[in-house]
Amino acid sequence: MSRKRWIWISALGVVAIAVAAAAWSMRDDFAYARIATGYAAKQTCSCLHVSGRTLESCIADFPADAQSSIDVTAEAGRIRASVLFGAVSAEAAFEDSYGCRILN
Repeated sequence: MSRKRWIWISALGVVAIAVAAAAWSMRDDFAYARIATGYAAKQTCSCLHVSGRTLESCIADFPADAQSSIDVTAEAGRIRASVLFGAVSAEAAFEDSYGCRILN
């Protein structure tokens, strides 16, 4: 095996290890993001459709750091909350006589 080829293979191995380590260290952050988006979707759905408040009023209930990092949209009885540019999201829907439930 030539020296250049060995260097490239070694460099790719180091990059692969670095990517795997970064993904491993962020696993708790992604779990927290899944929980946070589910909570935001359900709470906002209940706030809008059960309590009859406005979307801005419902989002104001969240902590200040969550208000700026979670994107919440409302469309026809469905609320979608997402973070990380949509990489992690959750959706809740309102059903008459039942209230709101998380869809995913």
